[in-house]
Order: sequence, then structure tokens, then C-alpha cells
Amino acid sequence: MALLAIEQDNFVGMTKRATGDIAFEPYPYQARIAEEGLPELLVVPTGAGKTMAAVLPWLYRRRFHTDSKVRAQTPRRLVFVLPMRVLVEQTTTSVRSWLAGLHLEGVVDCEVVMGGEPRVSPWRKHPERDAIIIGTLDMVLSRSLNRGYGESRYIWPIDFGLFNADCHFIYDEVQLMGPALATSRQLHGLRAAMGTAASCTSTWMSATVPEEQLLTFDAPAIASKVELETDDLTSKLAKRLDAEKTVSELRIGDPKHYEREVAAALHARHRADTLTIAVLNTVERARAVYKALQALKPDAEIVLLHSRFRPGDRQEHASQALANLSNPAGRIVVSTQVIEAGVDLSAALLVTEAAPWPSIVQRAGRCNRDGLTDNAQLAWVQPPSAAPYEKEDVEASVEELQSLEDVAITPRLLRERKVTVSEVIHPVLRRKDLVELFDTLPDLTGNDIDVSRFIRNVDDLDLSVAWRELGPDGPTNTDPMPGRLERCPVPVGAFRKLVNAGDRAAWRHDHLTNGWVKCRERDVRPGMVVLLDVLSGGYIAATGWDPDSRMAVEPVINAEPATDDESTADDPASTNGSWLSLKRHLSDTETQARTLLESLAPMGLTPAHRDAAIHAARLHDIGKAHEHFQAALRRTAANAIEEASIPNAVLAKGGTGRLRHAGTLDHPGRPNFRHELASALALLGEGAVALEGVAEADLAVYLVGAHHGRIRMGIRAMPDEHPFDGRRVALGIRDGEMLPAVATEHGEIPASAMDLSIMEMGERDGRPSWSARALQLRDRADLGPFRLGFLEAVVRLSDWAASSSPSLEDDGDSHG
Repeated sequence: MALLAIEQDNFVGMTKRATGDIAFEPYPYQARIAEEGLPELLVVPTGAGKTMAAVLPWLYRRRFHTDSKVRAQTPRRLVFVLPMRVLVEQTTTSVRSWLAGLHLEGVVDCEVVMGGEPRVSPWRKHPERDAIIIGTLDMVLSRSLNRGYGESRYIWPIDFGLFNADCHFIYDEVQLMGPALATSRQLHGLRAAMGTAASCTSTWMSATVPEEQLLTFDAPAIASKVELETDDLTSKLAKRLDAEKTVSELRIGDPKHYEREVAAALHARHRADTLTIAVLNTVERARAVYKALQALKPDAEIVLLHSRFRPGDRQEHASQALANLSNPAGRIVVSTQVIEAGVDLSAALLVTEAAPWPSIVQRAGRCNRDGLTDNAQLAWVQPPSAAPYEKEDVEASVEELQSLEDVAITPRLLRERKVTVSEVIHPVLRRKDLVELFDTLPDLTGNDIDVSRFIRNVDDLDLSVAWRELGPDGPTNTDPMPGRLERCPVPVGAFRKLVNAGDRAAWRHDHLTNGWVKCRERDVRPGMVVLLDVLSGGYIAATGWDPDSRMAVEPVINAEPATDDESTADDPASTNGSWLSLKRHLSDTETQARTLLESLAPMGLTPAHRDAAIHAARLHDIGKAHEHFQAALRRTAANAIEEASIPNAVLAKGGTGRLRHAGTLDHPGRPNFRHELASALALLGEGAVALEGVAEADLAVYLVGAHHGRIRMGIRAMPDEHPFDGRRVALGIRDGEMLPAVATEHGEIPASAMDLSIMEMGERDGRPSWSARALQLRDRADLGPFRLGFLEAVVRLSDWAASSSPSLEDDGDSHG
């Protein structure tokens, strides 16, 4: 009860409540950030509380600061970006415990961004709420670039809109970011140059990266910086900064038995009732050392930690590694680079392979991290190869470590050592690249612009693999996409070799056919999701991804599949089991858009931009009045009794019976039917009267067409669509056919002809093509890709909200 009395408008008091410790005192630099704001660059040693320094000051300034202007100016979403998956769970656990201490559960969301997450994740469903979003570089940056890894292409634009507005990004462990460092800096600069709907700022945190590496063409300067000052160096933090560990070389007698000798050294040097950590540079060597150590049958617990596990197994291993010691014999953690980035462990013995100097500094931070261990030992060993690092960088570290033999070093001393690290040239995201990525339509071969070069080094690129009992014919077209708990991250290069070997069939989902097809070597790309049969092997729960294993894989039981719509014809929100009139749904969506825009208060948008979004919400589904769509909806009645009870009205929502599979309406003769194309074409024809007086009518029409993520920068017929009676057909719409008149709360929209000439390039009779209109909006200085993407997200999320919570008003033509 004493904690409840602490004043929350004081940062120190807030941290006491967050930690549940009335004696807790934040470090001086953390308190400075709370008062002055999050800097662009935070330079503090490992173990100095960077995670807390990012999260709690943001919470304080957003929720508790006494100045209302400070609260309003602090972005509502804190996006915490980590280089390794294993860190996500640990950071999430800490953040959720702080929110619980502050009684902010349900007020401030804490969400994890992963491939295969539910479509209606809270951070998408409630963008008006304060949130802390935690994810890896791959997941966050791919979404920021409109190419969300592991997600449906039709969800990409929502995430692009939300991740480029009203966010403060925290990029942790800069030294491990690779190409993503320049990409994150370029995004920072391009947002400022091109304009966003709401403030979008960033902080980079590291102990080891030179500042010049943060300077890019569009972000040429660092606006603000925080580092330790005199009061930090004399505070309780000093114990960690002066924590000693003695350096020694671990010599290998027979390189042919390298992993066995490392395991034997770990077994011999480990001390009872302590923690030992071994850091190997590759997953393969970590796995081999772990197996060799198991064969020695030590009394200590053994834990393997790397990034190639399914989420459930990864979390189990990480929890075991981070748990308090309970075995009197102690614990040995065999790991990869994942341990050097933010994992809060303090080992009495740390054995590391030689690596670039910044990695050595980070790894050393896990040895006597808390300064409480006597005779802590930092042993290093020369690996059989420098990979995945540059040979020159490893050799420079070896020379420096040899000069420290038997020296008791501290984090302060390590940071002061100047060791040369080669400068690696990475592809740099430029304005032209970002602008081109706004288009999510694949090319004519079905391929997309690859963003992987902007996110990871070639050897670090991943895809996701899931294992199911498939049988010899593979998955059926009704098998859903694997959910996140089924997915294991696998290196793209290693998976290409597996597919190329030809003895294990792999399957990928084809969005054009909404079915599974065999995956060929040339199909393999970063971020994709692939299915293997459990009998194909390749995974062991204890050791993770193992391409050499032929043991049957245990499938994840009762895993929730991904719910994102994948095919051209999917429309899950239209088959929610509630018979709802189109008139009511349009009104509900308009109300939701008004409410959302008022809540978000996007200062980077003009009143005309907002008005266009509201009108788009009001009119987005008028194409559902098409007789073909109405017939498809009525066929979703489960039986004759339900069919007889369908309202005599133009419908927006239908039942869930008689669907080919969840979310997919049956469109006989028009398998690719898209009602939003009919909506947009109506508003470009006779239905344009509904937009009279709207200053941004073209913007409103674009948002109507784009509200399912399928019709954005271009309109293209599907490969299986052919002319009907000599007339063009695209996405199930036939050129020249009529959309009936539609009744709305604001009056009737007249019957409108579907004119598909808008698909052609250039102009026709002075009428710009759809692509020309979309490009003009994207490239306008007062709008641009970031604002346009945000407006797309607003309309789409308003539609989701209206679909999930229809109004209870009885307009005489709907019921649920």
C-alpha cells in the first residue's frame, strides 16, 4: 500500500511504482532523459540500464508529466527495435512488469510484432491507444518499408501507415544492426523531409558504435545526445562500470576436434553454483558445442540459446537461461551473438570466440555484469574460421586480447581501447527507393521489390518454416497459413540448399490462386512462409533448426493459424455472421473515421485531408450493391431457415455458412470479384455527385479503392480473367455494366456505369488513368507516401471497427 501513495508526477516516484521497489533510484542519466526528452543518440555502456532509460522516460513524458504540452508532443507509440528475436521476450516481460506496477495494463498496450500475428492485433485495432510495440529489425523495418515480413501483402499498407506516424523508435544495440542502421537513419531523415501525419522520432542506443556511422545523406547530423556524466560515474552505476574480469586465452590443441575441446574446457572450468556462458559465432558451432557438452554429462544445467527456434521453444530456452540458479551445480549457457545484445545475465566465467571488437565489448558485459562476482574470468578462443565476420576484424581483436592476457579489465577500460573495425559498405535506402516501395502490386511475374538488402546482411536473411502432417500430396487449398507459433526463422541460403537438394518437398502459399504450390529454389526469398512435412525433418525442439536432422518433427499442436486474407477474393469482414445493411455499415464506418481522426489528432494533415478520409469511409462499400456481390452474400446463409430471415435490404455483411474456407465468398464466374473496385468506379462516374464540394475528391476515391489493400497504385486483371462478350474484365468487374443506385444516410447515389478505361496508361478524353491519379497523390509535397499511407490505415481501421462493432440502432433493414 505504501507504493500507491508515491507521487507519479515525479519521475523518481514513478520508477519506484514501476519496479515495485520503494528504495529504487534511477541512474542520473535516466532522470535527465525523463526531464529533457529522449535523445537521438544514447551512448552508455552495456549493463547500464538502457532499456529502462528508453521505456520509463517515455512513459513519464507521455502519461505523467505535469506539462500537458509535453504529454501531447510525446508520440503515442514507443517502438522498441531489437536485433535478435531472443531479446523480444525478455524486453516484453520487463515492460509488462513496469506497466503492471503503474496500473497501466489495458491503458498502455504492450504488443509484440511477429510474422503471422492476428490481423486484429491491438496495436492495429486501436491505433488511438498508447502502446509499446516490441519487435526485431526484420519485423519493424520491413513494415516501415511497406513489405511486412511474414504478413499478407494486403496488410502491408496498414502497417506502413502506422509505423510512419506518431511513433518514437528505439533502436537498441546499434553495433548489430548492419544495413538496418543506415536504413533506420534514412527513414528518420526522409520522414522529416517528406512529412508525416504525426510526429515520428527516433533514438539509437549503443556503447560501441562510432557516431560517424550514424550520419547518412538524409540524416547528416545528430540532433541530440546523452552519455554518462560525472554524477553517473559516482552513482551506484559505478559498481557495474568498475566490475573486473580477468582475460585469458583458451588454447585448442586439435582443431579437428574444436567443438569437443571447447566443451571440455567449459566442463573443466565451470564452477559450482555459478553461471557460465559460452558465445559462439555461428549457430552450427553453438549446436555442436552444446551436443559435445551434453555427451560429457555435467552436473550443471545446460541451455542452448540461439535465434533458430520456434517461438515456444525459444521462449522456454530463454526462460531457462534467465531463471535464478536453483541447481547447486550451476548452469552453462551455450549461445550465439544473441547473448551480446541486451540479455541481462551475469556470468562468473564467459568463454567467447574472437569476434570484432564491439562484439567482444558487448559479450564481456555479460561477465560479472553486476560487479558482485569474485575472480570472474573472461576466456577467449580463436575460432576455426572468421565467418560470419571479416577476417581482419577478428585478427585485430585477437591481437588486442593477447595484449590483455591475465589483465583484470573493466567495462570502462574495454570501452577506451581503440581497435580498428573495417567499414562495411551497405546498400543505402534513398528517396527513390522509398517512393517505389509505396506500390505493393507485384510485377507481372509475381515478384516484389526486395527490401532485404536494406535490413540484413546476405548471410543473415531469414524466411519462416513451419512443419505439419501433410502427406505425399502436400497441403490442400483449405489449409490456412501457419500462425506465428508454428514458424521457425531459417537462413535463406540454407533453405535454398535444402530445396535445391530436391529430396524434401517445400510448399509456399500463392496469393493469386489462394492455394499452396511447390516451392522451387528460385521462389525462395526473405520473409516468406514455407511449409514442410513433419517427416522431412530439419528441426529438433532441444536444438532448433537443424537441416541435417532427418528425425520427424513434432508439429505445434492447436496452434492458431494466421488470419490474414491472402487471396484476391478474400473478404473476411463481410462474412462475420451478422446480417447488416449497407446503409447502416456506411454510416457506422463514417462515425468510426470521425472518432479515430479526433482521437489521433494528426497535426500533419490538413482539414481537407481529413474530410477526404471521412467521405471515403462514408462511401467505401457502395460497390457491394452490385447484384453479384449481393447474391454471394445471401448464399452465406447456413440453411433455408436463416436464408428466409435475411433482411430485405442491400447488405454489407452476411453469414458464415457455405464458405469455401474462412473469409472467402463464393463468386461463381467471377472468382476475383472486388467490390471496392466497383465503389471507386462508381465515384468516378455518375456517383461522383456524392463527392461534390469535397476539396480532395481524388484522394477520397483513392482511399475508397485502396481500403482492402488490393487496388492502390494500379488496377490489373488476374491471369484467369478474360473478356466477357468482348468487354474487358478486371477483378470480377465487367466494363460497361451498371452498379445499382445506393441509398446512404446522406442521400441516394445514382446508378453508375463501370468504366474500366481507367486501367489504361496516360489519359483518355482528358481523364487521367487510375495510376496517374495515384502517382499524383503519392508525389504531392503536401501529401506524399507517409501521409497517404496513414490515411489509408485510418479508413481501413475504421472499416474494421465498424464491422466488429455495428451500431445497435434499428434502421428497419438490418439485424444481427
